[in-house]
Amino acid sequence: MTISEADNKARLFALDAALRAEADVFLKDSGLGKIIKDQGFHPVGSYVMKTMTWRDLDFERYDESPGWQKHWEFGAKLAQLKWVWRLAAINGYLDPRKTDEGLYWGLRASPPGEKNLWKLDLWTARREEFVRSSPKRPLWEKPLDDDKRYDILVIKEAVCMLPEYKDSLLSIYIYEAVLEAGVHGIDEFWLWWNNHSGI
Repeated sequence: MTISEADNKARLFALDAALRAEADVFLKDSGLGKIIKDQGFHPVGSYVMKTMTWRDLDFERYDESPGWQKHWEFGAKLAQLKWVWRLAAINGYLDPRKTDEGLYWGLRASPPGEKNLWKLDLWTARREEFVRSSPKRPLWEKPLDDDKRYDILVIKEAVCMLPEYKDSLLSIYIYEAVLEAGVHGIDEFWLWWNNHSGI
């Protein structure tokens, strides 16, 4: 490993650690953390895997009888928080596009007077529906070694602000490329992506 690679690895690990620490403070000070925890949500994705490159948090909740009315009541609690300035709801059971099963709240929130925008995705669904939508997550969310974490962070940092990210280019494809196909670095990822973008 060259000195520049070592420095970049240290920088990306520090970025992830700083974002996770900032997330903890944000969730506590905004009141979102208590509401989300009290409602039975648990964190998933980059916060858990220690692969954060921007202010984005994902949470899930198991509910064997998910209901639209309960979903709205939960949203009303979120709407009372002063830090939350945008809420978007989706009923995945009725959505004709059928991209995901479940009930969704998408939040945008910021500390008062600051421009540090946080994006939060909160999904409620039956346990088996989460398994169907992300069957490989248990494999991916096993403890990662530093080399795999670094490869993921390098790619995520390079693509996370692109318009297609979170649209057609999802983070699950980055995890698949690195953890299953052994991809290293952004150049190898684009080669892999060009061959797999039709999936």
